[in-house]
Amino acid sequence: MAKRKINIQRNLGTRTTLLEQTAPGSVIDQLTSTMSGVDIGFRPTDQRVYEINLDRITPDPSQPRHLLPHDLRKAVHEKTISPAEAMRELVLRAERGDTVALLILGARQKGSVEEEDEIVEDTGLFALAQSIQEVGLRQPLNVYRIDDPDQPDRTAYRLGEGERRFWAHHLLVQRGYTEFNSVKCIVETLPEDEEIIHQRQEAENAARVDLPALARARSMQRIKERLNMEMGTRVPGENTIKLPSQRELQLMVGQRVKSFTGRAIGDRMVRNYLALLNLSPEAQDLVEAAQLTEKQLRPVMRLSTDAEQLAMIQRIVEEKWSGRKVLQEVTTPTPPKTALREVAQTTVEQRFEKRVLDAAKTIHSLLSLPPANYEDAVIALAIRAKDAKTRQALQALRQTLEEVLLKAEDFAESNIVEVSLLAVIPPLDALKRHLPAEKVEIFEAEVLTGSQILEQLVTWRQSDGVLASRLEPFFNQIEFDAEALRAGEPMPLPRLRGEKKANYGEVMIYQVEAGVSVYWAHELLVRRGESQFKLMKAEITGVTVVDND
Repeated sequence: MAKRKINIQRNLGTRTTLLEQTAPGSVIDQLTSTMSGVDIGFRPTDQRVYEINLDRITPDPSQPRHLLPHDLRKAVHEKTISPAEAMRELVLRAERGDTVALLILGARQKGSVEEEDEIVEDTGLFALAQSIQEVGLRQPLNVYRIDDPDQPDRTAYRLGEGERRFWAHHLLVQRGYTEFNSVKCIVETLPEDEEIIHQRQEAENAARVDLPALARARSMQRIKERLNMEMGTRVPGENTIKLPSQRELQLMVGQRVKSFTGRAIGDRMVRNYLALLNLSPEAQDLVEAAQLTEKQLRPVMRLSTDAEQLAMIQRIVEEKWSGRKVLQEVTTPTPPKTALREVAQTTVEQRFEKRVLDAAKTIHSLLSLPPANYEDAVIALAIRAKDAKTRQALQALRQTLEEVLLKAEDFAESNIVEVSLLAVIPPLDALKRHLPAEKVEIFEAEVLTGSQILEQLVTWRQSDGVLASRLEPFFNQIEFDAEALRAGEPMPLPRLRGEKKANYGEVMIYQVEAGVSVYWAHELLVRRGESQFKLMKAEITGVTVVDND
C-alpha cells in the first residue's frame, strides 16, 4: 500500500505540458471513469492544476507581504529587471553579507522569540525551497490569466496568492535545479473588480500566525482605505462627501479583521500597526526580513528621525532584543515635572509639588491686587496661624521653599524649556512626502501658523479621497503620538534651534530639527480643544542671533 501511494505521488508530481494535463485521458479522468460505479469520495471540479513556466508569471505589486527589498520590488514592477534577475541579485547580496538578503533567504537567524513576544516561525526561502525540492509543492499557486501588452501573442499570468512559493522556485532555479522552472498553479479568470483579489489576499494574510507585522499593517491600511470610501456619506444640499472619523475607521478595521481571524482588535492596536508604515523604506526592508513583531517596533516609533529608527532596528536584529528590552532602551528619563497638568497625585511628594505650585500661582495673582487687599489676605492667614503647631509648619515650609529656590538656580541654565507653538515655524518637510508639490507651495507661499496648516490638511482630507489616502500615514503617526502625549507616556523631546534678531530683545522663533510628528501631535490636540498642549516641552540645541535686514 505504501509503495502504491509513492507511485501516485510521483505521477502527480511529474511535470507535463498544459495540453497533456487537459487531455481526456489524464490520470484523474481515467481514475474517475474506471471507478464510476464506486463511491470514491471526491468529484472533479472546474479548477485544474497546471504547470506554468515561471517567466510567464508576474508578481503582484499590491501584495501586502513584501518579500524582496524595496528597490528590487520596484525594478521588477517597472520591468527593468525580470524576477529571475531579481533573485540572482538577492543571492549576490547575501553572498556579500547584506543583512536583509541573508534574513530573507534564511541564512541568518532572525529576531528574538522570547516568551513575551509573539513567536514567528522561521520562514526563510532556503527552508521553503528545500522542502519543495524534497517533497514537491503541496499547495499550488493561485494565478490570474492576463493580457501582456508587450507580448500580445502569448498568455501571461498575474500572481494572486503564493508569492513565497513563487520566489522559492526561482531560488531553486538559481541554484541549478532547472526542473523547477515551472510551477503548479490554479488558473482563474482575472476578476473585473480588483477588490476581490485584495479581499482574498487579506483573508489569507490575516489568518496566518507567521505574518510579519508590516504585512498586517499594509493589509489593515488597504482595508481602511476601502472602508473610508464605503462609510463616506454625502452632505445634503452639497456636492461633498463627509468621511468617517479616524476612530470610527480604526474600530471598523478591527472588526473587519475579526471576520478573517475570529478575533477583533481594538482601535489603538490598529493605530499601532498603521504607524509602522511611517518607517523609511530601508527600515521596512529590515523589519520585514527579520520578521520583527509589533511589540518590538512600538517603542521604535517614538524616535524622532528615520536614522534613529533604522539604527535602533539594526540593534534589535543584531542583539535579538525582546519588546521589553527595546522599551527599556528607547524610554528616556522623564524631564522634571514643572507644570501642574503633568503631576499625577499618587505620592506625598507629588501632592506636595501640586499644592506648592498651586499656592505659587495664587500668590502671583494676590500680588497683583491693591495693597489693601493684599494686607487683608495676610492678616486673615496670620489669624489662622496663631497656634504654635501651625507656625512651626509655616516655618518648615519657608525653609523648604528656600531650598527649592536654591535648587532652581542650578537648573536655570538647562536647555529643556517649554515653548509656545506660535513661536515654532511649522515644519513642512514631513508633508512633502505626502502632498503634491503644488499643495506644498501653497503653504510655502503664505505665512501660516501650524493650526492653520493643520486645518487645511483636515479640509483636504475630508473633501478629496486621493489626498486623504496620501495623508493617511501622516495622520496615523501624529494621532499615535497625540495618544501617547495625552496618556503621559515618556517620549523623546523635540529638538529645536532658536533664532532671534539683535534688535528684538528676547523675542525668539524656533525651527524643528527633530521630533516633527510630536510638534504636529501638539497642534492636533490643541485643535481638539486641549489647550494645555499649546506649550510644548523641547530641547534647545542652540540659538542663532541674526542682524536685522
